[in-house]
Amino acid sequence: MVWNAAPVKFGFEQQWNASAEDVIEVYLDPDFWGTLDGLSATSAPEVLEVTRKQDSAVVRLRYRLTVSLPSEASRFIDTNDVAWVEQTSWDLLSRSASISFAPDQAASLMRAAAEATLISEGDTALRQIRGDIRVRIPLLGSRVERVVVEGIGDHLGEEADAVAGRLPSS
Repeated sequence: MVWNAAPVKFGFEQQWNASAEDVIEVYLDPDFWGTLDGLSATSAPEVLEVTRKQDSAVVRLRYRLTVSLPSEASRFIDTNDVAWVEQTSWDLLSRSASISFAPDQAASLMRAAAEATLISEGDTALRQIRGDIRVRIPLLGSRVERVVVEGIGDHLGEEADAVAGRLPSS
C-alpha cells in the first residue's frame, strides 16, 4: 500500500479579549457545548464527560460529520456515519491541554492529536493549537489530510466565535 510516511502538521491561533482563566471556564462548562448547534460541518457535540479535579479537567465530546464525503471514501468507511470522540485533557496550572481524536469506525485509518496552550497577553488570551494528522488510505490519504486540516480550521473558527459570545463583557 502507498500512503504518506509522515503525518501532516497543523497549527492555529485564536485570540479573545478576556483572561485565559475565563476562556478555560467556558471550555469546561457542559452547557456551552450544547450551544454549538450551528456548526458548518459537524453536529452539535454530544457531551460524554466533563470532569474537574483540582488542577486538571477532562472534556469528552462526540461529534458527527454532517457534510457529504467523496464517493471514493465509501470503500474504506460508512460515509453516512462518520463520528468520533474528542477528548481534551486539561492541565489547569499550565493552562494547556492534550487533545486526542478516536474515530468510531476504521480507527486504524486515521491518527490525530493536538496540544493546546492558553497564554495571557495583557488583557487578551491567546490559544495556540499544534497537532498532526495521518490518514492511511492508499493514494487518497494526503488529499483527505488536507481537507481534514481545512475543516479543523473552520471548526476552530466557529468554536472561537461561540466562546467569545460566552465570555464576560470587558
